[in-house]
Amino acid sequence: MMKKIIFIISGLALYLTLPAQEEKKDTTYWKKQGSTSLTFGQTSFTNWSAGGENSVSALAAFAYKAEYKKNKIAWNNSLDLGYGLSYQGSDQIKNDDHINVATNFGYQAARLWYYAAELSFKSQFDKGYSSYPVEDADKDNYISRFMAPGYLIGSIGMSYAHPKEDLKILLSPVSEKMTFVTDKKLSDNGDYGVKPGKKLFAEFGALTKGTYSKKFNENILFGTVLSLTTAYDTFGNIDVDWTMSLDWKLNKYFTFKANTYLLYDNDIKYIDKDGNKKGPRVQFKEVIGLGFGYIF
Repeated sequence: MMKKIIFIISGLALYLTLPAQEEKKDTTYWKKQGSTSLTFGQTSFTNWSAGGENSVSALAAFAYKAEYKKNKIAWNNSLDLGYGLSYQGSDQIKNDDHINVATNFGYQAARLWYYAAELSFKSQFDKGYSSYPVEDADKDNYISRFMAPGYLIGSIGMSYAHPKEDLKILLSPVSEKMTFVTDKKLSDNGDYGVKPGKKLFAEFGALTKGTYSKKFNENILFGTVLSLTTAYDTFGNIDVDWTMSLDWKLNKYFTFKANTYLLYDNDIKYIDKDGNKKGPRVQFKEVIGLGFGYIF
């Protein structure tokens, strides 16, 4: 599975970065930027008196933004993919897994404001477990997989775009958040907010979303996205989705990459290592790596 996913991410990165190098010849209306990386880590012990476990890790990541601006029309698209595994001895552990896609279409209403409609999708590639390593007998005790959950959010409202900085803010009083749990076992459990046996949970509410990215020079790229959503039937109960990323090209061959993810969703229950469901918790993850990369 890991080889297939890394191959998909790497192939997509190659496909999209090649046209990006020729964009100045093709058009003046598109602005494109992104990064791709393949990072590795290794720890090896031989007769080490203090003890330790050999480990190796690999992480493939790809982020891409394509923005179109002509007259009163603005169309912004983003894609963020990541997948990684680490091996400690013979134990396999997943350390990153995400699919984030968004598209936003705007029509200018005033100098800095646009009527806007946005559609975003989030999920993951592979199965996830409450604890690792996973024994063969526990491989069916997963707590997540592709489209379980999957999130599709459609929003209509107004967006603000800073004329000089890559800063955008979307204010949407009309937003629909759809949570999909297409796996039968997880839907029967009523996971991720769906009613037991159902595969879809829809919430109508409001959304505020801010995005900012900065390419400081040809070697450093920073980006962050913060989304705040609340359903009208539980108004004031705010779900938070905040990501930050940094790509730093150290030299011709090596790139330093850091990502952080902060999530809070009242419909996602915390599951401890024994498989017991608790109340919702603030979730936080960081991924740091050094490897081969390209910023464009």
